[in-house]
Amino acid sequence: MEGMESEAEENQMHPCKTPKITPLEELFADEDAQKVTPQQNSMSIQDQVEKELHMYKAMPRIVTPDDAAAWWWNMRTTYPCLSDMAFSYVCVQASSTPSERVFSTAGDTICAERSRILPEKADMLVFLNKNCF
Repeated sequence: MEGMESEAEENQMHPCKTPKITPLEELFADEDAQKVTPQQNSMSIQDQVEKELHMYKAMPRIVTPDDAAAWWWNMRTTYPCLSDMAFSYVCVQASSTPSERVFSTAGDTICAERSRILPEKADMLVFLNKNCF
């Protein structure tokens, strides 16, 4: 028992001694103190998303001419999880490369060997090729 007590005493810091901090920790101490505020971290991601979804459904709808991307940008602090997901759907693609890749995949899928393939089957093959690999 005495060995365990002395080991526990060694692991505890003396109340008068302050732990040494590195220069990097000292440099970013103010920013770290701001980040260590007790936020919604106690909530699981699923609970957070469900809470945001419930709040979003309770809000009044925006009118059609309003910019949806701008609205989500303004609401990113209120709905952090939903806004991340919304940006992947409401933002305009900056280039035509993805659509060109789909056409290229369609050209590879519908070739001379598959000249009698039905359009529905071709659509399904292109979809699976772009989404499952």
